[in-house]
Order: sequence, then structure tokens, then C-alpha cells
Amino acid sequence: MRSLITIILGLALLGPAAAAAMGPVDLTAEVGLFDRYVWRGLTVNDNLVMQPELSAALGGFGLGLWGNFDADDEDGSSGFNEYDLTLSYGVSLPTVSLDLGFIYYSFPDASVFNTIEGYAGVTASVLLSPSLTVYRDLDAVEGWYWEAGVSHGLPLSPAASLDLGARVGLGSGRYLEGYFPGAGGEELGEDPASGSLTDLLLTASLPWHPIPLVTVTPSVGWSTLLGDASDLVDGAGGDTDTVILGLTGSVSF
Repeated sequence: MRSLITIILGLALLGPAAAAAMGPVDLTAEVGLFDRYVWRGLTVNDNLVMQPELSAALGGFGLGLWGNFDADDEDGSSGFNEYDLTLSYGVSLPTVSLDLGFIYYSFPDASVFNTIEGYAGVTASVLLSPSLTVYRDLDAVEGWYWEAGVSHGLPLSPAASLDLGARVGLGSGRYLEGYFPGAGGEELGEDPASGSLTDLLLTASLPWHPIPLVTVTPSVGWSTLLGDASDLVDGAGGDTDTVILGLTGSVSF
């Protein structure tokens, strides 16, 4: 018992010193307003949503809490319908940056499954900043999702820039069956290791820094489903592509 108390006291004394050695904690508070919520090509809410986020970073480690608030009360379902908790670690090397982490998806609606994903990503420090991130669902779906993207920023003034981006996603058979039931089975030969392109997203945003530590970002995006996911949604009479308008404000300190 005395040894346990000694260890706890030692960790309590060393914790602040270790944190100080890792540098200051970077905190960011952000709120986004969007005319709809689209996730990997799948329209979750087709009306006005608010998406607040709080994040903290220390010595390469990151912790973030994000939520989606359905602001439309026409169907009586307004309120938070999703919370995501992210734990990550990133490191920058001379030519690439690496990111690892876990995302826990929580849905208050009992009819929607909660799940957790692990991910690993790499971004090259060259023209267009090409990136590749691999996600693995570890709970409800047990499928893979690959995301490749490019981005480029064009300075417009000392306080503003135009950021352009594009990314494409590919899902495994199990991933498609989990999020687009029917698309991951017969169409893919029942092979959980097979896959199909799922979605394409093009974005343009205009980050503006009116005062230090504050950023205001209007944005527009075009999202479209691809492959088996597109065929399934289109066959069911759903929208396979959409335009997303948004305005985000953030404070870093």
C-alpha cells in the first residue's frame, strides 16, 4: 500500500514537469454553421446544422470533442444527434507528417449504432500536399475506408487566403454493407476484402483572420457518391450529389 501511494505521489509530482517539458497546451474552440451535414458522401442531415468543436494539443498529442446539432425543428427531432471524441498523435518529419488516432462516434438515437475507428495518415510536404489516410472500424462495422486527398492554399492578403482541396474515398465490402446496406454484398461478390470507390469531395474555403487568434471561414463544397454506394442511393431515389455551404468561426489560445 505504501509503495502504491509512493508511485501515485511520484506521478503527481512528475506530471506537471513532463507537461511543461512538452510545451504549452494549444486550445481551440470552433463553431460551424452549414446548410446540411454530409459525411463521406452520405447526407446525415439535409437542413441547417451547427457543429461546435473543442480541441487541445500538447506535445503532438491531441484531444477533440465534436458535435452535430440539428437546428431544424420541423420534424420534432432538433438537438444534438452525434458526438465524436478523437484522440490523436502527430509527428512532423522533414518531408512528411504522420498522424495516428482513434475516433469514437456516439449517437443519442438508440436506433443508430455507436462505433469506434482507428486511423493512420501520412501527408507529404510537397506541392499540393498529397495525403493518404486509412480508417479501420473496430466495433460495429469492422470495415476499411481509405481517403486520398490534395490541397493548396493561395495567399490573397496578409489576413486571408483561398484554400482549395479535393479528396476521394474508397470503402471495403464490410464498410459499404455497414453504411449502404446492399452495396457491400452481392454487388461485390460477398468478399469483405473487396471494395469500391464511395465518394468525392471538392472544397473551397476563404480563411480570414480579422484579429489575432480569431479565424472566420466561409466555405463551399461539392460532394458526390461513387460506385456501388451511388448506385444504391440513386436506385432508392436519394440524392447522390450535393452542394454544402458553411461559415465557421474559431478562436485559438
